[in-house]
Amino acid sequence: MGSKRTMLANGFGEAIIEEAAESTRVVDLFAGSAAVSWFAAENTRVPVRALDLQSFSAVLSRAVLSRTRSVDPEALIEQWISPVRRRARRSRLYTSGSIELGQLDAAAVYRARELCAARDGRGPLWSAYGGHYFSPQQALLLDLVLDQLPEREPVRSLCHAAIIVAAGYCAAAPGHTAQPFQPTATSLPYIRAHWGRDPLAKAAAWLRAVAPRHAKRKGSAAVGDALLHAKTLSAGDLVIIDPPYSAVQYSRFYHVLEAVAQGQSFEVSGVGRYPPREQRPSSDFSLKTKSETALTELLDALAEAQCRALLTFPAGQSSNGLSGARIVELARERFTVSSKTVLGRFSTLGGNNTVRASRRASAELILRLSPV
Repeated sequence: MGSKRTMLANGFGEAIIEEAAESTRVVDLFAGSAAVSWFAAENTRVPVRALDLQSFSAVLSRAVLSRTRSVDPEALIEQWISPVRRRARRSRLYTSGSIELGQLDAAAVYRARELCAARDGRGPLWSAYGGHYFSPQQALLLDLVLDQLPEREPVRSLCHAAIIVAAGYCAAAPGHTAQPFQPTATSLPYIRAHWGRDPLAKAAAWLRAVAPRHAKRKGSAAVGDALLHAKTLSAGDLVIIDPPYSAVQYSRFYHVLEAVAQGQSFEVSGVGRYPPREQRPSSDFSLKTKSETALTELLDALAEAQCRALLTFPAGQSSNGLSGARIVELARERFTVSSKTVLGRFSTLGGNNTVRASRRASAELILRLSPV
């Protein structure tokens, strides 16, 4: 939940480039938003392997890792996005879901929810999130553009990632997508603002920014468990380790993005419109009772494989029970360690700047781990 983009410009990126020069591959075990994987793919001459428990991370990673050439974004927009917009405007659902945002009140929000609950939009986002995270029109557009994804890779993953980004941009939720804004007097302005955003325009803008980017060497991305994957690594691998620091499962905060990544209908419950618990991945690194054991097992596997590694973690005490000091102790028992501390800002996971701040200043460690 910290900003790796900030860290990449503050010593972390330089460390990746230097360590990758001595390696045959970069393996990002907690890829998240894919910022680190993209950086490594664009700035080193070794293939990058990205791994995460959540599907949306793999899609975002593939958007760059799977390509060694640029793609013409205007051609994609004309062939993929423009026909979807024309199709939507001919839809009765699109017309019936029209909302005058300037007059949006609580009653209009509840009518939107009733519309999406009562009428089959034939898409997962309309049924699960229409009238909650998205306006009916936004939900319909997102479902249609998902349905019309190009079939061939690597363009399919590039376009799929654009929809994930667009959904996150439009979702009417405070910061993360744990719960949507409710139509109270204080939250209605935020619903108006988010429901007024155009997901197709955002997807097009993102394509224009990212389609020209690509990896120097073709890489790969997968959904999987870091502990299991670590046991398959070898001495030539440079391993990026950015484990969870929160005691709250991250999947709770990104289930909307995960729904877009999976593109399948599902049942929802609660104010947050959550999918069933068994469909939300769980990490031992976010459990106080298991986080240290999980990290110890991970470090043991990497030490046995003689991997080089870069590990980042908040310098202080984290809510999952781990601290920067304890991680340094564990690492030094298995590797030669050098460390650097950088300043950044981190999500508080659910803060709304009223009860508590949504982000806070924090110091984060960058540890270089070399085989003994």
